[in-house]
Amino acid sequence: MTSICRNNPLPKGTLQRVKGNLDSFAFTWEQRKFEDIAVRSSSMSTESGLPRVEYEDIISGTGRLNKDIFAKESEKEGIVFHKGDVLYGKLRPYLQNWLLPSFNGLAVGDFWVLQPQNADSSFLYRLIQSRQFDEVANQSTGTKMPRADWKLVSKTEFYVPHSLNEQSAIGAYFTNLDDLITLHQRKPKYKIWRYYRC
Repeated sequence: MTSICRNNPLPKGTLQRVKGNLDSFAFTWEQRKFEDIAVRSSSMSTESGLPRVEYEDIISGTGRLNKDIFAKESEKEGIVFHKGDVLYGKLRPYLQNWLLPSFNGLAVGDFWVLQPQNADSSFLYRLIQSRQFDEVANQSTGTKMPRADWKLVSKTEFYVPHSLNEQSAIGAYFTNLDDLITLHQRKPKYKIWRYYRC
């Protein structure tokens, strides 16, 4: 989830550049149960050729893969997901394993594969990273292996923009902001590399 650290501030004017067209929307929000925003897919498959996403493939709290999953060889069974679905790690939800894949594949392990319903996938992806969602998901069942409780999460109400265009703009805003933060955090390493280059 997007966060700005005091020790690593963004360059001046970055937020204004990212904000883009958000000002043009007159946001009208409504309360909707999560089950009206997303449904869980439970279609299992062992189809070869599909990439498998497992817990250890996702960098916790970032929603990024830590390896080329297309290079992995696996025949494990998983839940089918499609580009635009949102993966949410329901086992130990405090680990914040989530992903908005840009490809089709199989989610192996304790994932919810969430398919947007009258919602934009990038907005749904940001919603599952919100404090409210995190608090509800962490009211989990089990002690040794706590899991988010779908019955509780699905009935929880969230404020959502009525317009899909507004949802999409919000999702794009945070995606761009994350990209800028990541780029800014990489700059010092690049400068150090240039300094020591022969």
